[in-house]
This record gives sequence, structure tokens and C-alpha cells, in this order.
Amino acid sequence: MSSNILFKERIQSWQVTVGVGVCTYLALGLATNTVRTYHWFMLLAVPAALMSPERGRRFFVEWTPLFAFWLVYDRLRLVQPLLYARVAVERPYDLERWAFGWLAGGSVPAHAASAWLSRHSDALARTVEWIAQIVYFSHLFVVPLLILAFWALGTSREQYRAAFFRYLRAFTLLNFAAIVVYLLFPVAPPWWVTLNGMAPPTAELVAQVNVANAMPGTLIQGMIRNASQWFAAVPSLHGAYPVLLLLLFPSKRNGLALAGIGVYACAMWIATIVLNQHYVIDLVAGAILALAAWWAARYPGFERVYKLGL
Repeated sequence: MSSNILFKERIQSWQVTVGVGVCTYLALGLATNTVRTYHWFMLLAVPAALMSPERGRRFFVEWTPLFAFWLVYDRLRLVQPLLYARVAVERPYDLERWAFGWLAGGSVPAHAASAWLSRHSDALARTVEWIAQIVYFSHLFVVPLLILAFWALGTSREQYRAAFFRYLRAFTLLNFAAIVVYLLFPVAPPWWVTLNGMAPPTAELVAQVNVANAMPGTLIQGMIRNASQWFAAVPSLHGAYPVLLLLLFPSKRNGLALAGIGVYACAMWIATIVLNQHYVIDLVAGAILALAAWWAARYPGFERVYKLGL
């Protein structure tokens, strides 16, 4: 009897939920042959949860919205084949060339920039290529690390805890709104047009894609090969994240910090174009969605509903 009581005291329901959730997710990946090497790192969450005291419970519970987005987004790889017939290819290309073709001599900027890199093998071109890749990948770390810093500081300071929830609400809204748009309006990225022209995606075309022929940079090529969704170009979260960071920045008087975020935003937009990942219209759509998420997250009614959810 005493051992059963001790076991119940040690293993809490949230810890069981974490363990079962991770195992179920990996089992789904194995059953659908969609497990990638990085998925196995999720197993580290199980001992982390079992060894965590109350602070661990707070972390897993309060970060649930971001965890949920990452897991749902990753599972979009199962949905992609169902969207092939609805993927827009020609219309986004025509709209981009009409709106921004003047930036690239009548072509689309992404194709012009990618073509310039492929024609040059000098040090300048390789430097631009690597800087663009580093900037492009940075969104995987900048936002989570910033929110993590707010969460850690918020354990002892109320203003940082408030900032944590403010950022988490806004990015949760942005992320899930983007998924809805992806599913309703799948759009082919410019690199798809580079490879296949205006041909809509089919299982046969997708199976024979060689991304190395469509974009510069070995890092970005590896990332796209393993991406969960190839036709989620609109809206661009790479374009949206820096804009939302600007909108959420707490002190508009700190001109140096604002300028830094602005430079980062410009660098991210340029990187996505140089690497042939997005049209400018994708980035503009991301900025508009970021503005909508920022506005909605400030609405008192949504804030109350969000806190009740947690």
C-alpha cells in the first residue's frame, strides 16, 4: 500500500500525459513512415518531465500552445498529398510579376536573385549565400529563445511573466491562423516553378523533385527535403515573425533596439527571396497576418479566453 501511495505522489498526471503524448506521436510517425532523425530527440521530454518538480509542470503546461503548433505543423506532411489538386501555381506567379516584376527586369525577384547566385561562383556570391541561409534558419531559434528568456525571468519578475504571455498569445494566434490559410489556400513556392514551370504538383512530380536544382545552399536544400509542407508559401511565417517582433517590442523609445529588429526583418525578407523560397507577396501576406495577430492578442476578451485555456 505504501509503495502505491509513493508511486502516485511521484508520478503526476501531467507527466503521464507528456510520456504518452511523445510515444503516441512517434508511433504515428513510424506507422506512416514519416519519422525523421530529429523526431527521436522528443524522447528527451519524458525523463525531463519525470525529473521535473513544480517548475517543470508549469513549463510544459504554459508552453503547450507552441508545442501544439510545432506538432500540428509537422504532421502537415500527411495532409500535403490531399492538397495537390488545389495548389495555386500560375496565379501567384503572375501576381508577383505584375506587382514586383519591376524589381527584377520583368521576372520575379526570387528567380532573378537565385539565378544571379547560380551564375556566380566568386567569394561574394558564396558569402551572400551562407549569410542568407544563416538568417533563414535563425527564425527556428530567435523566437523560441526570446520567449524562453521571458518565461525564465518571469518566474521571479511579474513584468517578464506578462511579456511571456503577451508574446505567446500573439505567436499562437499567428501560427494557427497561418495553418488555416495553408489548408484553405495552398500555394506553390517560387522554387517549384523553377523546377516544374506552371505544372501543378502530382505525386509523380513530388517524388522526383531534386531541390538542389531549384535553390542555392546545401543547408536550405536539406531543410526543404525534410520539410513537412512544400505548398505553404502563403503566408510566409519567415516574413511574419520579424514583423510581429517589431509590433510586440515593449519600448518604442529604444531606437537602437527597434532599428536592430528592423534590420533583422529586412535581412529575413531578403534571405527568403535570395534562396528562392518566397515571393514578395508571400512576405506581405505574412506581415498582414502578423498585424492581425498582434491586434487580436491585445483584445481583452481573447486574453481571458486564452488564460482559461491554460
